Amino acid sequence: MGSMTATLHIEHPVRDFDAWKATFDGFHDFRVEHGVRSYRVGRGVEADPNVSIDLVFDTAEQAATFRRLLVERVWTRQQAADVLAGTPRAVVLEQIENETISP
Repeated sequence: MGSMTATLHIEHPVRDFDAWKATFDGFHDFRVEHGVRSYRVGRGVEADPNVSIDLVFDTAEQAATFRRLLVERVWTRQQAADVLAGTPRAVVLEQIENETISP
């Protein structure tokens, strides 16, 4: 069995996706410095203001630490307040299974 990972799954409404994405991109080095291995960003397709982010870490502890850093250092900044339209929801998920389905 391959190594398991943990994901910090975040959902939050944004005021303007392009402005939010520019802010998100500005935190690239911050993510790398704190152990993010990969990420996936999604948004609703029908005028849904919600953004979904999955940040992948080697361990659940790293994901939990990063969640705390987001709360303390990122989401409290005016820069974040300008693009977020509500309180982010963030949960650490431990990977149980990962399977690729081929046709």
